[in-house]
This record gives sequence, structure tokens and C-alpha cells, in this order.
Amino acid sequence: MSEPVTGIAPAQRSPMRWIAVALVLLVVIATIVLPLININRYHHTIADSLSRSLGRPVHLGSVQLQLLPRPGLALTDFVVEEDPGFGAEPLLRAPSVTVSLRPSSLWRDRFEVSRISLDNASVNLVRDDRGQWNFSSLLIQAARTPNAPTGLRHTTAALRFPYIEFRSARINFKSGAEKEPFSFFNADLSIWLAQPDQWQLRFEAQPARTDLDLDLSDTGLVHVEGSVNRAAALDQIPVKLHAEWNKAPLGQVSRMLFGEDSGWRGLLRAEADFAGDINNLDTDARFRIDDAHRQEFTPLSPLPVDVRCRAVYHRSLGAVDNLTCLWPVGDGHLLLTGGLKAPRLKAPAHPEANLTLEINHTPAAFAVSALGLLRRGVTPSLDASGLINGHFTYVTGQRSGRGAFPTLTGEAAVDSLSLSFPGVDKPLTFPELHFATPAVVAPHHTGHKAAKPDGRAAPKFAPHLAILLDPVPLTLGAPNPAELSGQFTAVGFSLRLAGQADLARLVSLSKSSSVFGSSLAGVSPADAESPATGDLDLTLTGPWLTGQGMTPVNSASPPPPSVAGSLRIEHAQARLGWLPEPVEIASATANFSLGKVTWSNANITVNGIAVHGSFTYPFPCPAGETCRDTEVAPATFNLDIPNVDASALKSALMGAWRRNELLSAILAQVGRKAAPWPPLDGVVHVGSLNLANLALHDARGSISIRGSSVKITSLDAGALGGSVNVAGSVQTGGSHPVYFLNVNWAAVSVPQVAAIFHEKWGAGSANGSASLTLEGYSAADLIASAHGAFQWDWSHGSIGAIGPIGSSAPLAAEAGYANLERASLNSLQTAKFSPVHFSRWRASGTIGNKALKFDAVDKINPVTGAITFDRSLDLSWPAADDATIRIGGTFAHPMLASPSSASEQ
Repeated sequence: MSEPVTGIAPAQRSPMRWIAVALVLLVVIATIVLPLININRYHHTIADSLSRSLGRPVHLGSVQLQLLPRPGLALTDFVVEEDPGFGAEPLLRAPSVTVSLRPSSLWRDRFEVSRISLDNASVNLVRDDRGQWNFSSLLIQAARTPNAPTGLRHTTAALRFPYIEFRSARINFKSGAEKEPFSFFNADLSIWLAQPDQWQLRFEAQPARTDLDLDLSDTGLVHVEGSVNRAAALDQIPVKLHAEWNKAPLGQVSRMLFGEDSGWRGLLRAEADFAGDINNLDTDARFRIDDAHRQEFTPLSPLPVDVRCRAVYHRSLGAVDNLTCLWPVGDGHLLLTGGLKAPRLKAPAHPEANLTLEINHTPAAFAVSALGLLRRGVTPSLDASGLINGHFTYVTGQRSGRGAFPTLTGEAAVDSLSLSFPGVDKPLTFPELHFATPAVVAPHHTGHKAAKPDGRAAPKFAPHLAILLDPVPLTLGAPNPAELSGQFTAVGFSLRLAGQADLARLVSLSKSSSVFGSSLAGVSPADAESPATGDLDLTLTGPWLTGQGMTPVNSASPPPPSVAGSLRIEHAQARLGWLPEPVEIASATANFSLGKVTWSNANITVNGIAVHGSFTYPFPCPAGETCRDTEVAPATFNLDIPNVDASALKSALMGAWRRNELLSAILAQVGRKAAPWPPLDGVVHVGSLNLANLALHDARGSISIRGSSVKITSLDAGALGGSVNVAGSVQTGGSHPVYFLNVNWAAVSVPQVAAIFHEKWGAGSANGSASLTLEGYSAADLIASAHGAFQWDWSHGSIGAIGPIGSSAPLAAEAGYANLERASLNSLQTAKFSPVHFSRWRASGTIGNKALKFDAVDKINPVTGAITFDRSLDLSWPAADDATIRIGGTFAHPMLASPSSASEQ
């Protein structure tokens, strides 16, 4: 009986030992021996071999052997030079390239490359003026080189084609020597030979523009996959490719195509299949946009975008034949058929075309949604009903006596169109709208020029490529209907509306459509029971899109439409947020031009004050939107008011319920936070302005209002028998208004000045000026805070009756007068009670502490002392005998003060 097996024989452990030894030797070779091998001696040999294979000069930095993770070569600074016919910049540049060898070829007489990996490569794809690409020779070179499929397991006489991959590459496009702004970033490309005559490729990258700051995460992802077959010539190479562009926001797509954000929103999904040879490609594409809308709003009816197109592309002719694009919409569709041709020797911006658009039972709501996608300012909740049917044909290359020019022919009709605007009780209904192209006229024979109502570059309307809206009656609630007509081109539109309209309905439409901005904000009929009408003749003009020279770049969306024409209204009223009472409008005409609105020949009434004049301001932004200009120009006005008094003006500006002084009321209104006054510059002429006991005649003032600052550039008026001029400013930003005023008066009657204080003192006339700084609202605050400087020249004057020294009280004059300029103390001591008269009194001094303080005595101003704001006198006047006369009392009742000692006498 044999013994049981209790262990493993020594001979059975020897293979494992040899395997372990082999692995150790392999690691030693990979980590120690291989780095010591100087492979750079074969640097030129490797570069020459690659140059012969690619047909282009190849440069290498360094070459190193590697064993792990697979045997091969590690190359640095790998550069493939360009064909001189396409430029001097390298075709390919890669900082790091790994060439992996097939392990089974290591012990054969030849080496086979299994994989070539290029990291962070930069590739330049160049197209010359003949339409040839710089990589064409590489394709022909590869097609002529016999290779076995990449995945073939067994070796053959032909070397197996390596698996080529680009990782995180950048692909640039050039047209001749000029680099295009379009590029692919983070590109991953894989190429391998799947069949003896067929390559497979897989490509994925993010599109970008190098001249814009784009977030790559918002440009979507382009994916291409398919096959390319061998052929003797480039145009004969068969291809079969499937391309997709997914997760692409529409705003970023428009930035890439047009150079700016068009304001579109939604996600683009595009896919296309290409089959045939490079010279004749059958194309089948589909374009879908989810939730297409403008950035400002989401439309009431979603815009379904799902377009399928088929065509055949002929590369040698630069032509697209058998084009068919179908866009199903509701129960109808849009169908585009025809072809395009852009030969290489002709400018591609002017291709030959023969296209026909068929519109079949397309809902009008679709047209409104499409218009809202193209144009900013279209009311988002606008609803439409009706059907559109028609067809248009666009043909280029038609010959005439003066050469070739494109033509557009066709017509379309909209049946039972009804437009419902939010806030408008009745929809707008139309009889059949008819759109048609005009008679074909060569551009050389037309004298049409696009209007430029707002000063901007207007759309270049081409009459022979326009679609005209035949005049159609439009009932707007007035006894007679208005008439609507228009013109539409590929770049812009023009609409004209002329006739009568019910004012209330016109205002409602303006609020809903923002056609007039806020020009009619607050306007309504003066009497709700008797409807008012407006006569209008307006033209609305504007472009469809931004970019491509259509509108100024640097805005997220096109500017508001330009409005030109006139609108006359009668028997209306306007409620302005910065005035307490409505403005009654007897008649006024609004003229729209040059981006502004001018209300001219306006006859209005503000709380009983009749006003005639004009008011001009920039065309207002639609409600809720921001004007394009960073600084909005102020409104200007020129008003004429026959007569007004302080109480009426106060009530007009602040309302009759206010119990405050006029000046404080006006300033409180200007600085009011709820509805501040807008920026204003203008001129006001008042025939007669009554301020309490002071009457100003023929007053004309220039005023500027900016926020809390009121600037009086100049105010000239006749007053007190002479004239007055006031200039200065008022600051209302603090807790109390602060006034800075410069006042000048000339030939003012002193008796009329005395009459303001209900007194009869004084005689003569005066010229003078004062600079004042005041603070506060009430008269007491103004008096207490007043400070500044003054000067006057009072001629042939007097200050009332004065008695002898020691009189107990001033009395009325008995006879004669006292002349202070020639008086002595002795004469005044024996004088009867007489008026104090002087031929001229020149004075200057300062204002402060509720008094006028006169400067020190000099030859021009001999009087010293002070006069308080309550008209009390404390003056020292030089007498004829070199003594000083001291005058006290008031202007109405001056008194001589007795000297306190003989020396003073």
C-alpha cells in the first residue's frame, strides 16, 4: 500500500520561481536599464521615417524608451510642418506624444505601432482660395498606403494601422493666412482602420470663439462618429458620418454665429447624417429648439421648432441641390424647397439661389411667437387667431439690361386675423390681410431711401426684395377707421398707421404694445362720457436682429422701434406722477422724430393756470426695460403763461390741501421720493406773476432740475418800477433746502418797496445787488439763516419824518425837509419835524444775524451802523460840521439820538 501524498515535490515549485525571477528582471530593465539606453542616437532616423510616412517635415524634441504601461517611445515637442502653399504655421504641434509598440513585434524583424496618443495638441486646418484643405494630402497619402485593420489579431504582410487618438486638443480654422475666430476646445479624436478599406473616427469637442469671452460649459457638445473609405482622389472618398450638437443654449449659439447675444433663449439640439463621397454628399438634418423665447419673457404660446432638411451637396460646384426643409406648425406647415450655389471663384456672401417658401395653413399665433423671438418689445401675452396661406420665391442671377439682380415674388393672405392685447377689452380684428411683393424693378432704377427717424443707421430696405402689406382699414373706435400698411425685408420692417383712433383705446394699446413707450402714460379723455379721438400719422421702423451690421453691437437686444410722425389729441387729460392734479389738455400735437417726442402747440390748464408751449424729451423706454444710453438726456420745455399768482401756482404744484409756504412746497415736491421730478431744462415766460404784495411783469426764467438740485440760470422780470435779475441754485438733498442766490435790481422805486410793508416812507429809486445763502423752509428759518453781502445806490431818497434832537417822538413834517448831506447838529437841534432827504446814498456791507451791517466809513460809503430785518435803524451819518449824526428809530419813524457829552456835540 502506497504512502499518502503529504506535500509538493521540489520539481513542482521551480516554474513559479522562474516566473518571479523574470518579473524582477523585467522591472529592473524598465526602471534601470532602459533609461540608460541612449535612444536619442536614433532621433533623426525616427523623424525622417515619420516625415516620409506623413509627406510633411517632422521635428522632435526628445525621444525616450518606455516599457510600462506598454512598450513604446515617449516623444516631446512633436511638430508637423505645413505645406508652404497653405502658410508657415505648423499643421500640428503636440508637447507630448506616446507611441506604443505591439509586444508581439518586439521579437520579430519589424516593429509595429499599436497606438499613437497626442496630448494637448494644437491643430490648424487651413482652406485656401481654391477651396482646398491642408489635410487633403494626408488623406490621399493614407488612402494609398496599404495597411491591415487595426484590430486584426494576426500579423500579415501589411502593417496594421495604429489606433490614433488626440486628447484635450485644440483645433483652429484658418482661411488662407487669416485665422478664423471659431475653434474647437477640449477635443478628443480617435481614428482607426476598422476594415481594410474603411477608417472609423470618433470626435467630441466644445465649440468656441477666440474673439469672445465664452463660458465653455455653455456652448454645448459636438459629437461626430462615422466612417471614411479609401479612394484614389479626395472627391471620391466615400464617407458616412453622423453629427450632433447637444445642450447648446441658444444665446451662446447666437454669440458664436453673430458675435453677440441676440437675446434668444432655449436649448438647441441639432443632428445631421452625411452619406456619399466628398464631392456629392446626401445630407439629412434635424434642428430642434426646446422652449424657444426671448430673454425678457416666456411667450403665451410656445414656439415649436422642429425642422427637418434634406439636400445634396456638390463640393466641386459649391452647390446645394434638392433642398427640402419641412417645419410642421399646428395643422399646417412651412416648406422650403430649391437650391443654392456659391462657386469657389465667387464671393460666398452672394450665392446664387432659387428658393420657394410655401406657407400652408400656418396659425397666426405662430407668426406672433416668431416675431417675439426676433423683435424685442413684442407683448409677451399677445394672443392671435387666424390662418396664413401663401408662397414666395427668391431667385438670384436674373438678367436685366443693367446686369443681374435678385428677385422676390409671391403673395400671402391672413384670414380672420384677431389680435388680443392684455388690458384691452376688445381685440383688434382685420379683414383679410394681403401681403405681396412689388413689381420687379432693378435696384438702379429705384430712388427709395430708408427713413432714419431716430438718427441711427436705418435698415437698408431693398424695394425689389420687399414684401408689402396692402393698405387695410383698421377700426380703432373712432367714427372713421384708420389705415394700416407696411413693408418688410430680410433685415427690417416699416409700418404706417394713419387716420383716427379713440383716445382711450389708443392709450390702452400703447400700454400693452409699448409702441409709444411711456409717451401716453397717464393720458385719458377729459370727459369719460364723451369719448375723445386722436388724429395720427405714424411710421414704425426697425431692424429684426442685432449684429452683422444691422444694429449697433454691444447690446443684448435690438433697440426699440423708431417712431416717426405725429399724433394730435384734443379734450384729454394727463396724470403725471410728479404733479398732484391732472393736466387738462385742450389740444396738443406729439411729433416723433430723431429719437425724441415733442409736444408742440400745447394748450393746457394746470389747476386753472392756462399754459401754452412745447415739451420735448427723449423717446421713453418701454415700461420695465432699461434704456440703452447710460445717461438719458433731460427733457426740455418752453412755456408761456399769461398770468399766475402764488396761491394758484402753489396749488398747481402741490395741491390745494397743502398748508405750507410756496417755496417750501415747490422744493418739497422736487425732492419727493415717491415721484421725483424728471431731469428738466427749459424756459418759462410769465406775463404777470403775483407773489403776495410783489408783482413781477414779463418774467422770463431759465431753469434746470437734476434730482435734488434746482439751478436758476437766469430770471429776469420787471418789478417795483424797475427790473430784477436772479440767478443761483437750490440744493434739497439734505434735511433742509439750501439756497445760493445772486440778486440784482435796477431803477427800483423805493416808495413801491415801502408799499410792500404797508408803509409810506421813502422816495427816489435804487440800484443794487446781493449775494445770499439761506437755509430752511419757513420765513423765520430763511431770515435767521440769511448771510452774504449787499450793495446799493439809492438816489434822491428820504427815510421819513424826523424831529429835533430831544423830541419825545417823531411827528409828521410841518414844512421843508432836512438835508443830511448839508445838515449840522445845530440846524437839526432847531429844525422842525421834516423828512430826512438825501441826494444819493451809496452803501455796501454784509448780511447776517438778521441785519444789514454797513462797511467802515470811506469816501464812497460814509454811513456806518446797521439796519435790522424789522427795519430798525442804528446809523451814524457824518454832518456838515465834522460831527456825526446818529439816527435811530425805524425807516418809517427815524429819530435823532442826543449826544452823550459836549465833546460829542
